[in-house]
Amino acid sequence: MVSLRGEGLQNSVVATRIMTSAVIDDIGALVALAIMVPLATGQESLTLANLALIGGKAALFFVIVTIIGAWIFPHKPAGWFRHMPFIGRFGVKHMLTFDRSRYATLAILLVALVVGMMAYYFGFHPAVGAYMAGLIVKEEYFHLSEKKETTVHAVRVESAYEDTKIIIDNAAFLWIGPVFFVDLGAKLIFDWPLLSQVLPYGFILTVGIFLVQVSSAGLAAKYTGGMTWHQSLMIGFGMLGRAELSFVVIDIAYVQHKILHVEAFFTLMMTAFCLNAAVPLTIRWWRPYYNAASARSI
Repeated sequence: MVSLRGEGLQNSVVATRIMTSAVIDDIGALVALAIMVPLATGQESLTLANLALIGGKAALFFVIVTIIGAWIFPHKPAGWFRHMPFIGRFGVKHMLTFDRSRYATLAILLVALVVGMMAYYFGFHPAVGAYMAGLIVKEEYFHLSEKKETTVHAVRVESAYEDTKIIIDNAAFLWIGPVFFVDLGAKLIFDWPLLSQVLPYGFILTVGIFLVQVSSAGLAAKYTGGMTWHQSLMIGFGMLGRAELSFVVIDIAYVQHKILHVEAFFTLMMTAFCLNAAVPLTIRWWRPYYNAASARSI
């Protein structure tokens, strides 16, 4: 999204498709992570019964999160939840707007913590729960009131969303986030013989993922999403990036559980770096062709 915003494409149809696809990809990766880590670490044996148990736990967790987001969190709980003694009277909006939203930041962090603890209880990484909590919290829950303006049909929404977002972003990108990446980066050992050994594998993996990612995303956008070819390629380039979740997975696999050996760790980190660098370069390279084709189709 940062790369798209830099090229003035943040409000385009391709931006919406890229972000939607990225969220779906992340959810699929989280499901796979929840199932594979217990098997890879030896916590569960590779039997049909254990596979069914792990898959059932993963499905149950995501069902619970879906129920919370769809029927309990809304301002007016839906379905039979509205008849429950406590939940039927209060939604998450009451908590976020309590005392004029002075405690909204604390409340939203508490939601992420609770869902993260629930994920841990189900045997998953807490990051899985925190990520899912971010998906089910909506901007409208931060709205304090709606006031009619003097102009006809104009409504001004008083919201605590932006203030809370600034505080959370500062914590994530200027405080906690850098500590996480510095801690992960501190695990890197610049062993030049090892680096030269894995360099060909990193190059092959980068090129392979580049071609498969762009072609698969582009073809899916063209033939299932109804996009034109210039839009489909832009979506393919936008899907190249490896977000924070990839580093969380690498941290779980290499640092916490020692599933990956050091050569695989170097190869994956190198590949993630190259793919992230490819996103702004390819979007900027393709933007003139994209704009020209969009202008002709109008």
